[in-house]
Amino acid sequence: MIKDKELIRKIIGIGVPIALQNFVFSMVNFADVFMIGKLGETSLAAVGLSNQISFLLNLLMFGITSGAGVLTAQYWGDNDIKSIKKVLGLSLVLSIICSSIFFIGARFYSEELLMVYTKDSAVILLGAKYLKLIGFSYIIWAFSFVYVLQLRAIGVTKISLYASCASLLINVMFNYTLIFGKFGFKAYGVEGAAIATVFARLVEFLVVIFYVYMNKLPVAAKVNEMFGYHFDFIKNYINISLPVILNESIWALGINSYAMIYARMSTSAVATINVVSSIERVVFVAFIGLASATSVVIGNTIGAGEEDKAVEYGVKLQKFSMFQGIIAGVIVLILSVPILKVYDLSPETFKMAKLTVLSLAFIIPLKSINSAIVVGILRGGGDTKFSLFMDVGALWLIAIPLAYFGGLKWGLAINIVYLLTGSEELIKVFIGTRRVKSKKWINNITLNK
Repeated sequence: MIKDKELIRKIIGIGVPIALQNFVFSMVNFADVFMIGKLGETSLAAVGLSNQISFLLNLLMFGITSGAGVLTAQYWGDNDIKSIKKVLGLSLVLSIICSSIFFIGARFYSEELLMVYTKDSAVILLGAKYLKLIGFSYIIWAFSFVYVLQLRAIGVTKISLYASCASLLINVMFNYTLIFGKFGFKAYGVEGAAIATVFARLVEFLVVIFYVYMNKLPVAAKVNEMFGYHFDFIKNYINISLPVILNESIWALGINSYAMIYARMSTSAVATINVVSSIERVVFVAFIGLASATSVVIGNTIGAGEEDKAVEYGVKLQKFSMFQGIIAGVIVLILSVPILKVYDLSPETFKMAKLTVLSLAFIIPLKSINSAIVVGILRGGGDTKFSLFMDVGALWLIAIPLAYFGGLKWGLAINIVYLLTGSEELIKVFIGTRRVKSKKWINNITLNK
């Protein structure tokens, strides 16, 4: 266990608000799945597949902002506010371009996008209605995403938690009202869920922006402060951010490949994965909190020139992530049945979901360790190229082929196919642990300004 009081204080101060924020976000997803589940498995599958588009955008923006966050964390350790504002500007430009492309796709090519995942016409019809509306939230989401990740990199995490809580309240209230037609409103079904999400994203954006500029935080940049880059700055940004963007993009395509495989297995399989994924997101909030805090702490420490201390922190936090994962896996096993009973599932889907949650419990400890290694230690140290090859290689060369053959050629049950996807986590644990011990992941960006 971790014995360093300074490290514990830093991790708690940064990681707990991040974990709580992601818990709130997962509660939004849980509420969506719960309410939409009342409309039937077709609606549940339609929204689940439509959200794969949103998930893809989420990962792309996470790649852009996480790569930028590595730079910001080290510049913050070096007390270079000017460079932080320039990182913010580049991140905004890239995120807005990315979200605009997704908006066009969701608004005008929704059915074509959903046909990539399924041939079920009923699912496509409902999903297209949802996707056309949810697309309006994408550009708003991009702004919030960039500012939240930049704040996180300098250790300011509580405001994003407050904004997420406000978003949760709006989302749940409008979901209940518009999905089922309460308080005199018409029942809009899945379209009501999309409208609720748009309003929730808008509230989140307004809360974050108001707080940043009213309190004149380091990321409260004027437009002219966001631009004016020299060659070394651009080089640093590309060297660190591009591998992260590619990592998240290619990884996102891999996750979407899983969704395509599940969809071609059966609608019941899609519903099962949608329910299990909502449980998975709740469990992983702690992992995300630890990984994000690890990245910030290590980035700040390296930027301050304390590289030996960063290595020490990395080893300690990797061990802690293992204990965290084991505890989380046990909790999932204990609570799986009561949680699944909340959903209106057919007996067949309930049985498969129960078995799939069992597979999830075995994968959780591996995911916990890898989250700390890849997102926390290696990225925090600027070792993004190695992370790219390790992450993408394990996914595309091992896990996806196994899931494809298992689900579509060998006719294995969904719980076994899901377990096969965990093969990538096992491989990354061995490779990532060796990398951390090698100390080759330290890359002080501030020395190359």
